[in-house]
Amino acid sequence: MKIAANQVNNYINSFKDDLRAVLVYGPNSGLVRERISLITNRVTTTPSDPFQVIDINTQNIINKKSLLLDEVLAISFNGERRVLVVRGSGEEILPSIKNVLDDDSANHPLAALVIIGSDNLSPRSSLRRFFEQNEGCAALPCYDDDKATTSMLISKALEEENIKSMPGAFNTILNLLGNDRLLNQQEIEKLTTFVGPDQELTEEMVMDCLGDNAEATNDEVILGAAEGNYEILMLNLNRIWENGSNPINVIRSAQRHFQRLHFVLSAINAGISVDTAIKQLKPPIFWRATSRFKTQLNIWSIELIESSLLRLTEAEISIIKGNIPGPLACDRALLSISQFAKKSKIKKR
Repeated sequence: MKIAANQVNNYINSFKDDLRAVLVYGPNSGLVRERISLITNRVTTTPSDPFQVIDINTQNIINKKSLLLDEVLAISFNGERRVLVVRGSGEEILPSIKNVLDDDSANHPLAALVIIGSDNLSPRSSLRRFFEQNEGCAALPCYDDDKATTSMLISKALEEENIKSMPGAFNTILNLLGNDRLLNQQEIEKLTTFVGPDQELTEEMVMDCLGDNAEATNDEVILGAAEGNYEILMLNLNRIWENGSNPINVIRSAQRHFQRLHFVLSAINAGISVDTAIKQLKPPIFWRATSRFKTQLNIWSIELIESSLLRLTEAEISIIKGNIPGPLACDRALLSISQFAKKSKIKKR
């Protein structure tokens, strides 16, 4: 059964007991973990019981095809349905899943639910297609959080602690967070603990708590490239890959940055003042990056920005097609952009 990305939450909230297996997949590893946990909590009242919720190693299933079916048919001690979680799986687990679905005994109401957690799977994936096409299964995509989703996470956390956000503080949090659900939740929890309940949250508090992570974010990488600063660029590229950042996310963040430069520069060329043009950007520029953004406007031309956007698009396509490792494609594109900026600065001296 194929579930649309925008319907996944509703589907989990109305989860059906007769489902036999669920595939939770996508590039947002934090959201994959969260949804596995939500489904588990819908099925059993004792999710912390190691006999009720069992994590199974993928390699063990591959080595013994009958293992998954044996676990599905095992009887629960408390009379509840058990949950079997298999994380980090790929196409190699499909024969064991088919073995479960082909066995009529696994249709029993107390037969364990199988939850498969996986990284991003293309529409051509045989595992994904099997779950989408089989009525006894469901495929739940977990894509990266957008700004609207992240905003809701922040609002909910602040409301629960009765924390009032002062002007600018909320957007500062939003600009410092990324796209991964788990990492965002960890950062938001750290912030609410730092501030404390029934307090007022200021920009300074946000920076004191989360600002240490700002230099290692995608934004710092992009600012370094746009300024033609090789040292800043390489330092932060190394950091984001060490932190497990998604190359596609980095490229798309860079695309948004250069689209904003394009918008403001076009407005300036049309006779609008720099400050007025910048104020028209939604969401607004993170206040600590405003001066750097203005400096970049003096470096770039419309033509060079368009060339950079083309490089970023080519890199994204290469990654999606699997022609080149993601970090390498991203590095090459941003280094090329950095050279554009460096040459432009020399030319304008």
